[in-house]
Amino acid sequence: MTSISPLSSWNSAPSRTSSATPNRADAASPSPVSTPSSIVAFSPESVNGSSGAALPKPPMVWESASRDKVSEAMTKSFSSYAFGGRFSGLGAAMLGQAKLGNYNFSQAMRQPPPSTTPNVYGAAGIAPGSLHGNGEDNVSLSITTRSGVEVKLSLDSQGDGLAVRMTTSGELSDAETRALGELAKGFQDAIDGMGQSTPKIKLEGLMQFDQQVLESVKLHAEVKVRGEPESVQTLDFQADGAQRKVAFSGAAGSLDLKVDASALNTLGSKERQAKALGSYMKQFDQAASRGHGDAGLMAMLKDSFTALHSNTSAPQTETAMPETGKWRLAAEDKSILTGLADFSASVSQAVKFSNPMRGTEKDGFNYEVSQKTAQTGASQDARSIRQQQQSKLSASFHQSLVAGVPLRLTDNTESQNYTYHQIEDTASSDAQVTYKDGKLVQASLRQEANQSTQVKKYFLGKLESDKTTPGNYSVLRDLLPVLGSYKSGDKDATSEARIEQRKQALLALNDDVLLQSYPGQTISLWQADVLPGEAVS
Repeated sequence: MTSISPLSSWNSAPSRTSSATPNRADAASPSPVSTPSSIVAFSPESVNGSSGAALPKPPMVWESASRDKVSEAMTKSFSSYAFGGRFSGLGAAMLGQAKLGNYNFSQAMRQPPPSTTPNVYGAAGIAPGSLHGNGEDNVSLSITTRSGVEVKLSLDSQGDGLAVRMTTSGELSDAETRALGELAKGFQDAIDGMGQSTPKIKLEGLMQFDQQVLESVKLHAEVKVRGEPESVQTLDFQADGAQRKVAFSGAAGSLDLKVDASALNTLGSKERQAKALGSYMKQFDQAASRGHGDAGLMAMLKDSFTALHSNTSAPQTETAMPETGKWRLAAEDKSILTGLADFSASVSQAVKFSNPMRGTEKDGFNYEVSQKTAQTGASQDARSIRQQQQSKLSASFHQSLVAGVPLRLTDNTESQNYTYHQIEDTASSDAQVTYKDGKLVQASLRQEANQSTQVKKYFLGKLESDKTTPGNYSVLRDLLPVLGSYKSGDKDATSEARIEQRKQALLALNDDVLLQSYPGQTISLWQADVLPGEAVS
């Protein structure tokens, strides 16, 4: 037989409709689409006349009968993608509605299970609206405008359903709705990055929020990784005009990055920042290669580091007092700075114990890097500026004795043919200038890099060698000859030529102050160009 149960008897909870806050008058009204008014439950006898036949899926149950671009995207993504990928296109569709003025809505869909029990949905069904806030996979975005209006978006997914919601705490202006709409692609990129099997941090688009209209942007994403064993990966992002933060955790490990862009007077030009970013990308690659760091984690560090340092700019003029920052900095002051905002970053790889015969040996990777700038002094004419950069790498890993042959360590001594590496590296750069009565009286640059590599070699389980190789580099430069009053030995040089020479000297110093975690051949260049008062060891 066939039994028919009314939809209302399954979804006993009242339908969730738009928030009480009205949409804008010019918003595109969603066109209603007819939905099933009843749910059909097939009895065993009615399915191909056989009790062993597979049951058809009942019609999808919706929270709201309204249909719009968001509902269309939900239908497509639910049937075409699995779990994390179910949010494909949804974030962009939601902010696209905001751009049209429709910024208060709620929608959910649920696939009831096949059943042979009459009226089963009325007795045991769960309303689609209950998915809000309860998804195994979930993403939330919170945006606060400069006028104080808070906009919240949420996406939730479970095996049998999908839910989205957008609310605002007040009316939005045309400029605010436009600014929200401009974040549609960036929001979707961030969602898609977390939905991949190997997650990626894609925040470039969200970081380009209009700081004249929007105060802050916050993102939280949580995705369940369905494997053996199951795990959860999370991403938290927060940004406003001055502070930016990213935190990630997953099966591979964790990442934490903070950027303080509040001191605008220490920031460099776009070109200067690009050069410093390129230098740090090189540092990250060198650390990953030396310590055998997880490629996915290091890629996330590079992507988030670049993104969080974007959308920052130095004051337009050198003579005006900066919006924030203690002093107006001269060209000589900025020549000892990287041009980047201060930051701290750390990557910690999940520890593994891959050798059952030696439980004390672990495979791990921990990397930290930071920059801190201090501006002190009683007045502009008695100012001091100091910028410190630091990096630290601690890593350990196993390697096969035969290149290209995978290492498989077991309890059998015949498998115990390997080298065990332990890496401990540190590096620092410390640049500072001091003024007295408006005159530069002290300027220096100290850079150090220390490496330690311990390698133990085992053959058939027996230790054959244990060697530690140190590496120590340091340089101390007196920068007064470069930054002090310019004196040229060329008496015939024109004033324009002298100005150009000084400009080139400051640009060269800009390059020298960048952190060098692994100076290598660079140390010989320093030794080859020793300036008065400079020491190299």
